[in-house]
Amino acid sequence: MLVPMTKVQIIGRRSDVGRMVDELHELGLVEIADARSADAVEELGGGAARAARRGELQPLVAQIDALLAVRSPDVVREPATLRPLDAGAARAGLARLTSEVAALSRRLDALRDERLVLPSYLEPLRLLLPLVPELADLDDQQLQRLRLGTVALVLNTEDEQIVTMLRDELAEELPGHVHVAWTRVDDGAIGCLVVFPDQHKQAVRALLGRAQVRRAELPEAFERLSLRAAIEAMQRRVTELPRAIEATRREREALLAPQATRLRRLRAAIAEELERLDGLDRLAATSRAFVAECWVPRRDLAHLRREIAARLGAAVVVEDLATSPRDPEAPLLMHNSRVARPFEPLVRFLDLPRAGSFDPTLVTTLFLPLMLGVMVGDVGYGAVLMLLAILARRSLAARGPALADLTWVALAGAAWTIVFGILFGELFGDLGKRIFGDFAVWMYRPSADALEPLLLFAVVIGAAHVVLGTAIGAWQAARFSEHRTLFDKLGTLLALGGLFGVAGWAAEQLPPGALTPAVAATVVGLVLVMSLHGALGLVTGPLEFMGTLGNVLSYLRLAAVGLASAHLAAVANELATVGPIWLGVIVAVFFHSLNLALAAFSPTIQALRLHYVEFFGAFLVGGGRAFSPFGQARQATPSTT
Repeated sequence: MLVPMTKVQIIGRRSDVGRMVDELHELGLVEIADARSADAVEELGGGAARAARRGELQPLVAQIDALLAVRSPDVVREPATLRPLDAGAARAGLARLTSEVAALSRRLDALRDERLVLPSYLEPLRLLLPLVPELADLDDQQLQRLRLGTVALVLNTEDEQIVTMLRDELAEELPGHVHVAWTRVDDGAIGCLVVFPDQHKQAVRALLGRAQVRRAELPEAFERLSLRAAIEAMQRRVTELPRAIEATRREREALLAPQATRLRRLRAAIAEELERLDGLDRLAATSRAFVAECWVPRRDLAHLRREIAARLGAAVVVEDLATSPRDPEAPLLMHNSRVARPFEPLVRFLDLPRAGSFDPTLVTTLFLPLMLGVMVGDVGYGAVLMLLAILARRSLAARGPALADLTWVALAGAAWTIVFGILFGELFGDLGKRIFGDFAVWMYRPSADALEPLLLFAVVIGAAHVVLGTAIGAWQAARFSEHRTLFDKLGTLLALGGLFGVAGWAAEQLPPGALTPAVAATVVGLVLVMSLHGALGLVTGPLEFMGTLGNVLSYLRLAAVGLASAHLAAVANELATVGPIWLGVIVAVFFHSLNLALAAFSPTIQALRLHYVEFFGAFLVGGGRAFSPFGQARQATPSTT
């Protein structure tokens, strides 16, 4: 449900404004609105000083977040105990720490880059080594005494003709002075070693440059070594790098670990001060008094008055402005039971409802797991999904309650999956039927006789869901005094009811006398819908009604997805009987795992789509703004991800 909000005006002596802001910040009950719009008041003053202070503090937050992000994520709530805050001292300390951490980070990045790059040198050189055994052990000085130069190349091609063309071009440029040895170094590349008299070094390199050939130049540390010695040194370095990387990482962690608590406290103190500065910017004043306007949950209004009176005395007055709970400017605060609360993120994911409108969280709690159960409908799959949800909840609990709460959605869906698995008599498809016989309480879905009742059941769920959404839309339109929308929803409900009556009569489930009122209700409902749109209503009215009817039929996907899952499970069991038993078990496990993965994702997506499009589309008024209480920085956990 949505908590009704009201706006209050707090007025007191201008000299008490600092105390008032501190007390409101500590209470954390209100959201400060902008009070500067009234003609009789002016800005509080001191805006330039607050802006300058904000300019000092905001860069510090960015620095602290960057430092905390270097460490492994941890969730720690630290009190802000560093007030009054010395921004200059904080800036100097952060600068020193940032410099030291940055140096270690650069070293760590360089080591990681080296670990990635060295193998790309090592493998081509190792393959080139056997081609020139006489030169392999000669270092750069020995090659100079022999007046020989070498260049290692990597040609990004598999065509050996390219090597021939390169050799011919070098021989033509320097006849009798160049030797080219080559071998394949990996897929799509050929390694070459060019040996030539040292006096032709510039000519060879110029020619290679014109040919746009990629040279495998050695890192500086290995340039003066012989080919064999360079390869051996590179191999040792590749082996040493993981230990060097880990040692550098631990050194950086050791530098930051003793500072983490202080950094979090410093960030909390800065966040609190920035929040106070923002709150002061929203206040207004007269020559002797301050004026604050705040949004507060109506249920907390009496508590706010008592606290203000106790903390600030009778000199500060709290006046209820008696705003409408449907005020579009009011912030939104959801308050649902513990059972429904995990479903709130699914509602917020689409959009926040407008203040004073309908909160669909509870209805989503009732319908979403049920739809998941209808689609999966297997005792075995439900038990596995429940176990996975429990394990996921344990692993996600350390990352915050929001992620852990979402596992309750999976648990509820798994519970309904087991319930419908009993109704459908499915245990890993028809495996339960093969072992225990037919234990379906209602019907076995893959049977031919089950298709018609299964489709009818899906349509009934769709009709109930769409009618409920349309009824909520009618109630909401009446609440907002939107008469055109109200009559449109009522007309749609009347036409749907009449059409369902006609369908019941055609299926011989209603007496013959029900046909006339059903047809009359359908006609009256359509006429009411068409009359709201003027002349165009003759076209748009029936089209809108057909869209609503299509929404009902869209719930047939509940049956379709469920049948596909049941048949895939049956196929997995059938394949298990073909061939050796060990092979059959492997095949069955593979297909059941695939079906389980599909059961975890596809039904969830389909159920959410039915809620977001067919159900929410009938009533949800979006554009809401979440309630942001003044003082939330006191409870916020600094991000360390």
